[in-house]
Amino acid sequence: MARGKIGIAGFELSIVANKAGCALTASVRNRLWRGVHAGLKRLLSRRRHFAEGQRSVPADAPVDATPEAREILRRIEGVQWYHSIDLGHGIVTPGEFDHRPLLHRYRLPTRLDGLRVLDIGTWDGFWAFEFERRGAAEVVATDVARRSDVDLTGVLRAGLDSSQLAAPTGRGFALAKEILGSSVRRETVNVYDLSPERLGTFDIVHIGDILVHLRDPVRALERVLAVTRGYALVSDVYFPDLDCAGGATLAEYGGGGLVPVWWRLSFSALESMIRDAGFGEVECLSRFRYGVASERGSLMHHAVFRARPGSAAAPVVVP
Repeated sequence: MARGKIGIAGFELSIVANKAGCALTASVRNRLWRGVHAGLKRLLSRRRHFAEGQRSVPADAPVDATPEAREILRRIEGVQWYHSIDLGHGIVTPGEFDHRPLLHRYRLPTRLDGLRVLDIGTWDGFWAFEFERRGAAEVVATDVARRSDVDLTGVLRAGLDSSQLAAPTGRGFALAKEILGSSVRRETVNVYDLSPERLGTFDIVHIGDILVHLRDPVRALERVLAVTRGYALVSDVYFPDLDCAGGATLAEYGGGGLVPVWWRLSFSALESMIRDAGFGEVECLSRFRYGVASERGSLMHHAVFRARPGSAAAPVVVP
């Protein structure tokens, strides 16, 4: 057994290595966990500023734009944008996350002609509009109706007043849909309420960056399976430090804090949850790191899985 300490970015990591792998001390895990919480608190703080009317259009927006572009800039001003969406006329919404450079990581078909696609937790609709751009015959986008419908911790819920809890979702989606001339249909459905009776089944079902925000991610994945006839594209954050325990499937509970993140999942835990929900063939398409657009230094580990209904199969992992 070997022991040592490594200093990284102000943290002192105590490492214990043996035949089973490696493990971070509880104190280091807690510090890293607090770091994730701090980053998410900054993100929530920015969202509050947006809700209060802070300028959301970049200062370097074109000043010599066409009348059409100027009108789009006027309309998207003040909206709290989560996604960076290309609206045409050289205008991209100032989203907190820009998935455009990462599209190749998701291994989407170039064309989706004739396919029926579901985007779960659509928010501003980046993925729904991308599926439509690729020629999908029908795209349905789902989300909750208001903030109170999210799996908020008791601490968070108690800290919000009635107007904040009742705040509706979908303002950015509706605006982007109108500007793009999109035919995507948005349905108000909680992920736990997905069913073939309500929405039918789909050739492709996308659920991204939602599981760690859910109190019951396996139950949510079971509902994803229920509406999947082709395959589901499941992507989320994972924490490599939890994969250093000799193959153990680890998840760290984070509920009860000041940000709506219930779980820190190891890569193996994330994959196992997908399998345990009932998917047979589960393939990891890619792993990469990404972060908030304005804070490239705070990068999170991310994995993308393609999961198909059917009998269980051995895991297929692409590094």
